[in-house]
Amino acid sequence: MRKLGHYSHLVLYPRVQQSLVLLALIIESTIFISNAAFGQTTADGTIHGQVTDSSGAALPNVNIVAHSMTVGGTFKAVSDPEGNYRLTELPPSIDYTVETEVPGFEKIQRTGLIVRAGLNVTVDFELKVGSTGQTVEVSGEAPLIDTQSAEQATNLSGELLRSVPITGRHDWSDSLQITPGIISASSDAEGGQTYFLRGSENENHATLLDGMDIGSFEQNWPSNTISIANESLGDIQTKTGANDASSPAAMGMVINLASPVGADQYHGSVYYLIGPASFNGNNVPNGNAAASASQQPDFSIGGPIKKQRAWFFFSGRYIHRDDGISQTAGQTAYLKEIYPAFSSFPNESRGFVFLGNSSVQLGTRHRLMGIAQYDSRKQDANYQWYTQDIAKSEFGGGAYGLRLISQWTPRLTTRFLVSYNNKGVNSSLSAIGGVGSKPEEDIYLTATQSAGTLVGQGASLATLNNLSSVSVNPAQKESITGDVTYYIPRAVGTHELAAGFYLQPHELSKVTSYYANGGGIVQEDAALNNPNDPTQGYTVFHTHSVNGTSSFLSSYIGANDYAWYIQDRWHPIPRLSITAGLRPDWISGRDAQFKVTTQHSWNWAPRVGGAYVLTKDQRNVVRASWTKITDITNASYLGTAANSTVTTTDIYYNPDGSIFGTPITTPGNTSSFLGKTFDPNRHQGYVREWLVGYRTQLRGEVAIDVSYIDREYRDRPAMYDTNQIYTTTDGQTVWGGLVNPALNNTYYVTNNKWNWFVYQGIEVSVSKQTRALQLFSTYTYSPNHLAGGFQPEDPTAIIEPTKFANNAGVGSVRGYVTNDWTGDTRNRMWQRNQSRTGVTWNAPWKLRLSTAFTAQSGTPGGPVITTLAALGTPYDGQYGPATLKIDGRTVSNPLATTYRFQYKDRGTGQIWCPWLLQWNVLVGREFHITERQTVEANLNIYNVTNNGAAQQFVNGNNSASATFGELQNVQLPRSAQIGLRYHF
Repeated sequence: MRKLGHYSHLVLYPRVQQSLVLLALIIESTIFISNAAFGQTTADGTIHGQVTDSSGAALPNVNIVAHSMTVGGTFKAVSDPEGNYRLTELPPSIDYTVETEVPGFEKIQRTGLIVRAGLNVTVDFELKVGSTGQTVEVSGEAPLIDTQSAEQATNLSGELLRSVPITGRHDWSDSLQITPGIISASSDAEGGQTYFLRGSENENHATLLDGMDIGSFEQNWPSNTISIANESLGDIQTKTGANDASSPAAMGMVINLASPVGADQYHGSVYYLIGPASFNGNNVPNGNAAASASQQPDFSIGGPIKKQRAWFFFSGRYIHRDDGISQTAGQTAYLKEIYPAFSSFPNESRGFVFLGNSSVQLGTRHRLMGIAQYDSRKQDANYQWYTQDIAKSEFGGGAYGLRLISQWTPRLTTRFLVSYNNKGVNSSLSAIGGVGSKPEEDIYLTATQSAGTLVGQGASLATLNNLSSVSVNPAQKESITGDVTYYIPRAVGTHELAAGFYLQPHELSKVTSYYANGGGIVQEDAALNNPNDPTQGYTVFHTHSVNGTSSFLSSYIGANDYAWYIQDRWHPIPRLSITAGLRPDWISGRDAQFKVTTQHSWNWAPRVGGAYVLTKDQRNVVRASWTKITDITNASYLGTAANSTVTTTDIYYNPDGSIFGTPITTPGNTSSFLGKTFDPNRHQGYVREWLVGYRTQLRGEVAIDVSYIDREYRDRPAMYDTNQIYTTTDGQTVWGGLVNPALNNTYYVTNNKWNWFVYQGIEVSVSKQTRALQLFSTYTYSPNHLAGGFQPEDPTAIIEPTKFANNAGVGSVRGYVTNDWTGDTRNRMWQRNQSRTGVTWNAPWKLRLSTAFTAQSGTPGGPVITTLAALGTPYDGQYGPATLKIDGRTVSNPLATTYRFQYKDRGTGQIWCPWLLQWNVLVGREFHITERQTVEANLNIYNVTNNGAAQQFVNGNNSASATFGELQNVQLPRSAQIGLRYHF
């Protein structure tokens, strides 16, 4: 074999004879912006390029063969009349070898090629006349930037996630922690992380495993309803912008996980992780830290069922983790003074998760793959103010799929996949320990009058007894997808045409609620007798009863999503690539309980993008895109035809125990009085996105990407009350009663065309790779604002019409969220600054030193509000009486609210959480037993400085509360874990 260094006109890659693990870290830590494989979102990658002779003339009919030691089977292609070839549907691997063979020319062999999930790799060949018996091996510097696509995507390997200290959970979702454009925060109840992309919510993401949708229709929270061990990961691709038409509907990320596949040689690993409680620090003086104690054994094994024909992979993990509940010194003091028996306790997580697949080569043209993934874990979900372990939850479920890939000719490829998942929350009442026998009791500092009722000021200081109700929420999602890709070499340039369908015909989410206390009084609210001394007890000021209902079907939501797409990737000239496509989704939502259609709509999503290579060396590229992205179907966003199905009674009490006002009865909904009507033109919300960027590769293997992204979140779900009678005389509006006396509220459900969120961000990514040192770093700056005005019939717009302006805490894209006094606008997805840096050094003596540093600016507290009592001007009836007797019952006046914005508008005077800083380090060493067997030992240390930044405000934005400005949910303290991994 003859070896060459740099060879003209070739895309060059380094050899991988030295440390496959190191090379995976090098490549994956530096590929931030990648080119998605054409066609329906896939777990496989593509190698393509052009074959020419020494004069640059195209060589047709060249046989191209690819194979990998870690992937079963071989993959073949033949160059077309233009010399172009395409090796498609390649399972991810870091050691592909591609060989050329044609009579009269030397054979060229490229080794160490890396294929990633959804990634195109360009490899050109220049053949010299000679004997096919002579093989030429080519090596050289690897290109680091994509030259063909406008898409923004991050490709990471499972090996990278197993080697960098990201989070102590070692879960697949750790990859999102190091993805540019992502805002992350720890959950304040279930533990783990929540992830937001450029203003999208935690449930706006689509998560695919080997192409099958494994996201829960109930909520789509990727890091909680899906648990996959790192040993089960081959690759992860996360699309964050400029998605082409083949990508499924989702306003957030499109996450594609690729599981490892078996090969003709057995391979596997055993990993044991331990992080004792004694390894944790405490970053909450006089309080309780969110310290985690864990033991997690993992395993994986893959290999041949029949060599060259069928292969398998199987992996699993047992989760045994105790997550501390973050409680500040103030919260801990209240809990102990209100409930003297209080002692801190963790949220426990227990469960077994596994993943398996099998691949079969059906002849030379067809490859069949079966996939099964299961995760079901018990996870306590107690909040900071719970005095006892009263919140039991169960997350997860199964996902199963079958995929057939066929390459009929070098130009024609088809794919077909059918899958099912039943991921939900709380599969049965017994799984979460049943329902409580007492009313839930919530203790507040004080209570105040508002709209003829009494409400607690600020957040609850303590919750006693048990929860007022628990819910069982099984869900399911079926998917049938297929697509065809056809390559045209000569038609004013080259074209890759694709068309496909994406059918989800039977999405269901069923919620059954079970009430505590036998369905009598299920909740009591109380205020301290002396706000300055909680030990003097408390007095109940409000009881809430469901009048004997012990359980009921609270929602039963169904949906269908029938989508198709067409797309063309056109290369009119070699330096220019244009991708244009259309993705319509026909989405139908229904309330299966009341047999009401809640939505029937076509949702049209055109998408176009382009990339242009500025220089001949292909190291400077500009790109731009315009996309309209429909939101994913989600049970909570589609909603129900009724707000409640149970009649409730609320009674309020003075401090002496006498009844305050008149008991308020809220009628339950029936098929005759649903309480909602639906806009016949209602449709899914969508993102309108512009993206422009510049990519360059500098000497020393430094790659830089600079992007500007402009996103508008349009037509979000909205509903407004149509049952109130408002009369305006001489510029003064008063409330006059109800249109329908049988109901308190009736709502019109539509799309929010009155206000929309605007995200404008600048993202910079820098990476460098050498054999010894790998570095990646990103920075995002994203000011944002809320455009438009108040929604119709919003009492806030009637009382304070000039105070809409907002440029900080702007709210949530979730369904039916208003932006008035009580709207939760302290959402953590709107942080303005975030930076992430990771460094891995392959040190002498087989040591590995790694570090990861994250910095995120704090969350705004939302528009600052106060109460009339605090302003010294109690409600005096200027908007009508506080309550009216209507149809024999007392009804509250919405305009009698005592809330007001404290400043000139909603954007002024907001307070901010502190910056969140996290520094993690890893020290490890690898020991070689044999050529194929290694043992790795490592020490992970998280939050080295023991920083204690709180990530949320206690009560958000009510300055009239004594707890205004107090913080909670402190980041995890310093902790350490020891890991031992045997690999063969």
